[in-house]
Amino acid sequence: MRIAIIHVGAPAGGMNPATRAAVAYCLTRGHTPIAIHNGFPGLCRHHDDKPVGSVREVEWLESDNWVNEGGSEIGTNRGLPSEDMETTAYCFERYRFDALFVVGGFEAFTAVSQLRRARDKYPAFRIPLVVLPATISNNVPGTEYSLGSDTCLNTLVTFCDAIRQSASSSRRRVFVVETQGGKSGYIATTAGLAVGATAVYIPEEGIDINMLQRDIEFLRHNFAHDKGANRAGKLILRNECASSTYTTQVIADMIKEEAKGRFESRAAVPGHFQQGGKPSPMDRVRALRMGIKCIQHIESYAGMSRDEIAADERSAVVIGIKGSQVLFSPMGGPDGLEAKETDWERRRPKTEFWLELQELVNILSGRRTQNNGEEHPGEGWGCYEST
Repeated sequence: MRIAIIHVGAPAGGMNPATRAAVAYCLTRGHTPIAIHNGFPGLCRHHDDKPVGSVREVEWLESDNWVNEGGSEIGTNRGLPSEDMETTAYCFERYRFDALFVVGGFEAFTAVSQLRRARDKYPAFRIPLVVLPATISNNVPGTEYSLGSDTCLNTLVTFCDAIRQSASSSRRRVFVVETQGGKSGYIATTAGLAVGATAVYIPEEGIDINMLQRDIEFLRHNFAHDKGANRAGKLILRNECASSTYTTQVIADMIKEEAKGRFESRAAVPGHFQQGGKPSPMDRVRALRMGIKCIQHIESYAGMSRDEIAADERSAVVIGIKGSQVLFSPMGGPDGLEAKETDWERRRPKTEFWLELQELVNILSGRRTQNNGEEHPGEGWGCYEST
């Protein structure tokens, strides 16, 4: 089989190890691995009907060094096939693709969804389409774990630990750290739990003035009672999309203003540093194992006609970890991911397994929240009053 490999979306740790595993397995089994450089725009770029090097076969020696490389060696971007569906279909026919292995985030999921829906009009897309989720945001439907999210967390926690050390040394300082993650608060919440954040602001909950008021009051209460003796620096994590009005700098300025000189606050934005350098061991190992599983799934369609492939719902799937299992979930059909599990507007799954962790962050920090719509003032600063 001629198996095309493409990266779609932002770079994430694990993309290269997954591609390396897929290439090695393909060559072992007698298939031809074909790298599409620079995503779908790279595929569609051609001059006078001659290839320009963006689509080519991958040699084993070339890909072998990708075992521990971060980012994307073959290049990635957010371009989607819908930008030029006709040329995309033409290129699929021209390069004789028998299958497509897509590594990436929500854009990769969207791209395969578009290709699957266009099968009626373009027979070139009636081939096995497999998505391996790889994004630091961990927002792809069909899995609880995306490649790159562990690497991102390691990098972000290292950053926050250094920031916390600064906050602890100067005693009376609060840092507001801006995390990436799109409209999914997974990274902010998980990192907040790992570094002992005082509060975490995520898009799922949003930010309002009452929430900020309670949190500033909570900080005042803390600093008033420890009298500078406590070395535990205060960290607040804010997802980049939690609010368009209450930006990281605005929140830091509000805290500083309301502190009345008793303590100070700073904004810290790690930005694309969060994408990490070398992938973490977990991302590397899972990339290898899941990459090979994806090619094995593609192999099961060898010898089938295009119409037979198009009629099979499992010919367009997402590989994912759900609980303790590694599963392939079909994208189409009445019970498929597109219909049942995807919040297309917010670019995330409808049900996010990690949301209960947000409550843990509040319990462990002692942060006051609203319980049944009633605020609990006074000395009870925990999430729930003791009964």
